[in-house]
Amino acid sequence: MEILTIKEAGELWGISKRRIATLCKQGRIPGAVKAAGVWILPLDSKKPADARIKSGKYVNWRSNMDMSSSDYKSNLKNIKGTFAVEGMDISDDSISNLKRLATGEASCSEIIEELKQKYMQRV
Repeated sequence: MEILTIKEAGELWGISKRRIATLCKQGRIPGAVKAAGVWILPLDSKKPADARIKSGKYVNWRSNMDMSSSDYKSNLKNIKGTFAVEGMDISDDSISNLKRLATGEASCSEIIEELKQKYMQRV
């Protein structure tokens, strides 16, 4: 049986030895065996397909989030409950800012800038 080492496979496939060892360990290279602490691959081994998600579904997912009013109300209820368990109150200003975020009236960075201005005036 003709064999490949992970170093040879790495040069052939254009990926690192470490990545090939990981692929072998995951069983993604058929016929790869570990003998005496060294991975041995069949000569006719093919580079495994990239298994990462490439549908584009997660591209810009943060900016694509639409929060319905029921999601907002549920999240606000969870926040209030968490504060209550910790023995803290959430201010009306904080609730107002959360509503502005949920409706798209303001972005996080705009609210942060407003808070900086507000608290810088107190100093």
